[in-house]
Amino acid sequence: MRQQNNGRRRQNRGSNRRNFNNGNLNGNINKNTVIDSSGPDGRQRGSAAQLNEKYTSLASDASSSDDRILAESFLQFADHYYRLQKEIELNNENKEAKIKPELTTTSNNSSIIEIDDNEKTTKTPSRRKRGFQMREAEVSTLENNDEKNEVKEIKNNKSQNNDLLI
Repeated sequence: MRQQNNGRRRQNRGSNRRNFNNGNLNGNINKNTVIDSSGPDGRQRGSAAQLNEKYTSLASDASSSDDRILAESFLQFADHYYRLQKEIELNNENKEAKIKPELTTTSNNSSIIEIDDNEKTTKTPSRRKRGFQMREAEVSTLENNDEKNEVKEIKNNKSQNNDLLI
């Protein structure tokens, strides 16, 4: 037997909605993401900023026509999308704050390592080149340690000579 729809379209609630982890964005949404909103007057579609503006203008229209209840309802929706917009902005700032230190550390590392002209196009030097650079670094640290030890020995000898003279 066929179902009758009594002149109504079936409402598929939630079928076209996106799941943003129950309000926790976790980077799943950005400022340009299009959101479907089922407001008091029907469906609205747009980004969080656009929906905020739409509901604010609808609220001012409703209040000018002396419908305070509908105006308050629109303002609640506008407030929701305003908060959503601010949360998106905070998430973007946090992402940028995480990326900036990573970029500065990689730029510092790249300034320490010398790269040949033909290897500037690759991200990292070849394995052989990195091996040479590591070995050079080890040798230079050993030389520095040897020089420091020699200086200490000279100071010790001078102090022993001074002790003998006294």
